[in-house]
Amino acid sequence: MDIDTSAVVPQAGARHMPPEELAMQALTKQLYKSRLFRGHYLERCFVEQVGGYRDVVVLQRSERELEKLLHSTAGQLQKFYQRFVPNMWVGITCGSYGSYKHQPHPGQLETCIWTETSDLAFGEYWFSIRSLRFRDQEVQFKLKMVRPVEPEPLLTPRRSMSVNRRSPVKAITAGEGGSTTTDDVAEQLQLGLNDFLVVLQQWGDGVKQTVYDFMANDVNKRNIMGTIRFLGLLIFSALGGAALALRFLGVFAVRFLFELSRFTHTATPIVFKLIEFLNKIVVAFFILLTMIWKDIVNRGQPVAVPKQQLEASSRFKSIQYERSEPHRRSPRW
Repeated sequence: MDIDTSAVVPQAGARHMPPEELAMQALTKQLYKSRLFRGHYLERCFVEQVGGYRDVVVLQRSERELEKLLHSTAGQLQKFYQRFVPNMWVGITCGSYGSYKHQPHPGQLETCIWTETSDLAFGEYWFSIRSLRFRDQEVQFKLKMVRPVEPEPLLTPRRSMSVNRRSPVKAITAGEGGSTTTDDVAEQLQLGLNDFLVVLQQWGDGVKQTVYDFMANDVNKRNIMGTIRFLGLLIFSALGGAALALRFLGVFAVRFLFELSRFTHTATPIVFKLIEFLNKIVVAFFILLTMIWKDIVNRGQPVAVPKQQLEASSRFKSIQYERSEPHRRSPRW
């Protein structure tokens, strides 16, 4: 990676630069190196802070991102040089400044870059930022003209079809004198085809301009490297997350099955006892229902005693014992 250090290394007799200033200058140069943008070279004005003339380049309206970056850098540079060079002038302004009077234009922004060009005519160009030049009291952007911007062709005014299209009243009136000729119909069809082709051409030009602006402003080395780095980190993070997720799921599945087997082994006897208890309750309930039903059916009917039981009881006679006299004992044999 080449870094332009021509303006960073202090020359003989110049102000001594501390290491933090050298690092800041190198970082700022690397930030803007080879940056491509579109701008309008308007005029050359005198700058009192530097005592010389500078060329004014106004950004084109599509350079919104570069405008934000330039203002941010200008503010940081002015804040940084308050300690070393309080009167340091950064060649980035907004709107009118000094002898330059900015005139609002729909195709231009208000941000101006004050630089030095050689043998360049006024007009719109594609510029490339070569580097930054840090002088004793000035920070200047070194620009390189890449190519001029070709002016967009002006569209010729279209004839409205309503001008040549006859109204129904006129058609009826003309029909009375004579019918519409074949040439009029062909002319109307040609006008409609031309209108469609012009609209299609405008749409194509708009698409090409949008693609061109996108390729010129957004597709650069820095953005491509940032995109590749982001995609690489995203893929690496996704693969690492997937590996950790699979590992976690594997450990969780093994532990879950182990605890489930222990729970099954411990809870099986308890479940069997509960089932047996419920079974006894259900059986007892049905036995109770059966006894209640039997009692209801047999209520109010005499109890039939079996004949065999009566005959068996009649066979036995009661045995009577003689009552012995008091204080008299039976003789002994």
